[in-house]
Amino acid sequence: MTTQTPNSASCHNLPQHVQFRTILGRADDLKADVFFQMRIPFSKETEPSLTLEGLLTGPLSTRASTLPIRQKIRIHSQQIVDNGIEILGHSILTEPAFWTPNVPMLYSVKCRFTSSGQDVALLSETVGLRRLGIRNHSLWLEGHRFVIRGVTCSDRDNKSTEQRPTPLKDYKTAEIIDLSPGVSSETDSQRLKLDENLKSADEDGRPIIVRLHPKSQPCSIPAVICTLTNHPAVLLTVIPNTLLQEVPKISAYKGTMLFATEVSAELAPPPELPNGVDLAIVRLSQTVPESSWKTPPPYPVIAWQTGVPSQRQECDRLQALLANWRTTSKSPPSSWDWAGFLAGDEMIHHQT
Repeated sequence: MTTQTPNSASCHNLPQHVQFRTILGRADDLKADVFFQMRIPFSKETEPSLTLEGLLTGPLSTRASTLPIRQKIRIHSQQIVDNGIEILGHSILTEPAFWTPNVPMLYSVKCRFTSSGQDVALLSETVGLRRLGIRNHSLWLEGHRFVIRGVTCSDRDNKSTEQRPTPLKDYKTAEIIDLSPGVSSETDSQRLKLDENLKSADEDGRPIIVRLHPKSQPCSIPAVICTLTNHPAVLLTVIPNTLLQEVPKISAYKGTMLFATEVSAELAPPPELPNGVDLAIVRLSQTVPESSWKTPPPYPVIAWQTGVPSQRQECDRLQALLANWRTTSKSPPSSWDWAGFLAGDEMIHHQT
């Protein structure tokens, strides 16, 4: 997957309260353009033009090692936006190391901003570069088809955002996290604990699927998306029906993260997806989908079996069940298959 250099159309202003966003530009196995969008508070003593001393170092991984690099981050552009100065930093990586569950490579970003020789702000972040996209009906991660398998958290009282879960034995198994309506609040302790959880997932290589709460305030969603896309472990964000109208506004912030929506397998035929939504998660309350789903929709489809234990073997059982369903009468084309399999209790904020 090759992405493009940001321009005025694709590099939108950061939402309120968001200070940092990573953007992967043109990228291949030999070179990657990496951009860092940062907002620095503006004061009367601050000159409208800042100086940046920035370094991109790494990569580091819990599963592999490689020769470290120290690459300068230079200012690509800067402008005054609202009550801050928004800076777009740029660095070029040769032989970049991209994040995958098998080898979760991470880089360190450290920046020092000065005005007239005086320090204005310091920034320290950990980032991962992820090449994730869609080909035909499948997810592709780092040049290979990626069939996602995930389970819900065993404790459904939203405790997934309040404590670090016991690491899964199989790091390739995704974890599904439900956000509370107020998790975007800057002082919300849940947001801080969620961030700790996501950082540990970045380090461990544990894929994450995040579900936004249907009662989330639309004005808070851009900041949430910016936060999530800074974590390479967050592969999918599920947009509830109540917020689908916000997708055109928030798509600019998602980077290589994918947007999904949830639909019922009892719908016939499969519905069209709103613009900006990449794939569908199909809830199976019955054993198998309605027969019209054997005509493949023009987008990737992930199957979710609800009302079963939150265990990886349930994903495998579901895959086998749907494979058998495919071979019955009016089976779908052999070139089409499900993009993933999820298992676990029905979600606490069930959508209708």
